[in-house]
Parts: sequence; C-alpha cells; structure tokens
Amino acid sequence: MKLTWILALLCIIGFVASVYGGEDFYNAFGFSLNNLQSNPFVLVTSIFMHGSLEHLLSNIFVLIFFGLAVESELGKRKMLLIFFLGAFAGDLLSLTVYAPDQIAVGASAGIFALIGVGMLVRPIDLSFYPLVMPIPLALLGLGYALYNVYGFIVNLDPEVSYIAHFGGLFVGLAFGLRREGWKKGLKIITITFLVMILIPVIWLLING
Repeated sequence: MKLTWILALLCIIGFVASVYGGEDFYNAFGFSLNNLQSNPFVLVTSIFMHGSLEHLLSNIFVLIFFGLAVESELGKRKMLLIFFLGAFAGDLLSLTVYAPDQIAVGASAGIFALIGVGMLVRPIDLSFYPLVMPIPLALLGLGYALYNVYGFIVNLDPEVSYIAHFGGLFVGLAFGLRREGWKKGLKIITITFLVMILIPVIWLLING
C-alpha cells in the first residue's frame, strides 16, 4: 500500500479525533511554542489535525496528487522524509511570527514540501485536479506557490500559516535540486510561470 494513502488516512483519523476530542484535544495536541516545550510530540500530532472539513479535504487532494508522484519517483522513505521535514520546518518557521500560545494544525507545510520536490522531479505528470481535467504538476504546484505568496502579502486568511508553507516549500525545492534532471524541471516551471503571466497580459491587450 502506498504511504501517501496511509498519510491521507492518518489525516482523516486525526480530524475525527479532534472533532470528538473538542477544544481540549485541539489545545493539547496542536502545535505552539508552549506545547512544544512541554510535549515535543506535538510536532507530529499537529500534522494530522485539521481545523475544518474543508481544510482536511483540500489538503488530502493535494497530498494524493503530489504524494503519489513523489513516492513513485523517489520511493517511500524519501517521500516520507521530505513530508515530515517540510512539516517540521514549517512549524518551526511559524514560531518566528506567532505568539507562544497560538495553536497551528494541518499537513500543509509537509504537502508544500512534496509540491516543491514534485514540481522539479515530475513536472509534466498529469494530475486530475479537481478530478475534472488533467493538469501538469508544474502548473498545479506553481499555482499553489503563487497563491501562497499572494495570501502572505495581503494576509488573505489570518488563520492560514502562509509562512509555514514557505518552510515546507523550501525543503521540497532543496531536495528537488539535488536530483538529477532538476534543470529540466526548472525550465518547465519557468516556462509555465511565463505563460501564466503572458496569458492575462495578452487578454488585457486584446480586450483593453
């Protein structure tokens, strides 16, 4: 069985546990500086907790698409290593901006690590997201990365830890740059980025 599916299942179990456990469970096993000092295991438990059903489902979708691609390319162990290192890096980076008692939950930072490495090692893999049309991982990942930058700049959702996502993304990119063939992936990402910029510019020129 693919580890990606196991991670998705753990996210579901963690969400159900947090729903039934209520606020006490959330405050005890979510990540914060105060919790980290008294219970280092929150680095792990917080990953599989989510604040809402929407949060859970959106993360599971992206986890499956990028997780399966990375697991197929790099193997189970490296995929798992990248996921957890990205999650840990995101949590620790979030400590620089959040109050010691502010709780953070979710697998987003680990998933962004998979996005970072996935864009470089499997850029043209097609992901059926959102289960309607095939989209190359480079395009999907770049879209998520740019949306995260935008969200961070304008503080789109105060409850989303955009800076933690950056931590995970950097971990993934660091792993991807160590793989043979990363230059090809980078070229595809660059071309995709330029196309994403040119399309609205051309549209504005035509309709302006």
